[in-house]
Amino acid sequence: MTEKIKIEYIPENGFRERMEYLSRTYLKKYRRRGRFTSYDGTRISYCVYQNRHAKGNIVISHGFSEFAEKYDEIVYYFLQAGYSVFLAEHRGHGRSERRLANMGKVYVESFAQYVRDLHIFVNKIVKPYRNEMILFAHSMGGAIGALYLQRYPGDFQKAILSAPMIQMRVRGLPYPAAMMVARICRCLGFGKAYAAGQHGFSKKPRLERSSCLSEERYLYAHARRMANPRCQTNGACYSWVCAAQTASVCLQASENIRKITIPVLLFAAGRDHMVNTDEICRFAGKLKNARLVWFLDAKHEIFNARERAQMQFFEEIFLFLQEEGHLCRKK
Repeated sequence: MTEKIKIEYIPENGFRERMEYLSRTYLKKYRRRGRFTSYDGTRISYCVYQNRHAKGNIVISHGFSEFAEKYDEIVYYFLQAGYSVFLAEHRGHGRSERRLANMGKVYVESFAQYVRDLHIFVNKIVKPYRNEMILFAHSMGGAIGALYLQRYPGDFQKAILSAPMIQMRVRGLPYPAAMMVARICRCLGFGKAYAAGQHGFSKKPRLERSSCLSEERYLYAHARRMANPRCQTNGACYSWVCAAQTASVCLQASENIRKITIPVLLFAAGRDHMVNTDEICRFAGKLKNARLVWFLDAKHEIFNARERAQMQFFEEIFLFLQEEGHLCRKK
C-alpha cells in the first residue's frame, strides 16, 4: 500500500506572515525564474521549482488575470509532496510580454496562442527533467489545459482541472446574446477595449466581490498585486471574450473530448460566479477516465476556500496523484 502523503497545511490565522516567510526562505531555495521566446517572438516568463529527487513534474496553467505568486501556497504543498513545479505566466499576464500598454487589460486573439506558448514551455523547459508530467490547471488555465490535452494528448500522464472555464458565466444577458454583442464590438474595431462590465485594477481590497472565501489568502495575493504593476491585469477585452467563446466551442466538441484518455480529476464549486458549472458536468460526463468532485459551499477559487474545504481539496489531489488505473466517477 502506498504511504499517504503528509502535508503541513498553513492555517488561516497568521497565514500572510507565514506565507511571507516561506516565500523569502523555503520557496526561494527552490525557485528559478526565466524567460523563453514563443513561436511569434513573444517573451514568456516562467518559474521552475526544482525538487532534486522529484517523483514527477507538475505544470501549472494559471487563471484569468493571475500571476506566479498567486500560486505560492500551492507550490509549497506540491514541493512538500515531493514534486517539482513549473509555471509559465500566460502572455499578457504577470511578467510575460503583452500586446497592450494598459497593464489592466487581458487581451488575446485566440486561445490557440496560449496553447502554443504552453507547448513550447513544456517541450523546452519541462520535458528535459524526464519525469512523469501532471497538469494542474485553474479556470481560464483549465480551458487552456483542456485544449492542450486535446491537441497534444501524449504529453501529460494525469490532469487536474480546478473549476475549468469550459464556458464562462456572464451577467446581464443570456450567454448567446452576450457573445453576439462581443463579436459585433470586435468587428466594429473595439477588440482592444474593455468588454462591458470589465475595468482596471482597484487598489481597494474587495473580498466580497472576489472568488475567495479565505480573507487572509485574498489579502496575500492582493498585496502581491499592489507590489508589482505587471500583476495588475484585471479586465477582459472584447477580443479575449470572443477568443474564449471559440475555445469553449472547441472544448465541448465530442470528437475533441474523446482525445483526452488520461485520468482527469475535475473540481466544481457550488457558489461559482465565474464559470458555468453545468458545462463542467457535461464535459466531465463525456470524458473516458474522470472523477468530478463538488465543493458546494466554495466559490470559484476552491484552493482559497475555508480551511476545511481547502484541505479536502488538496487531499483529493494527493490521493489522485497516488492512484493508478481507471478512476471512478463521482458526482
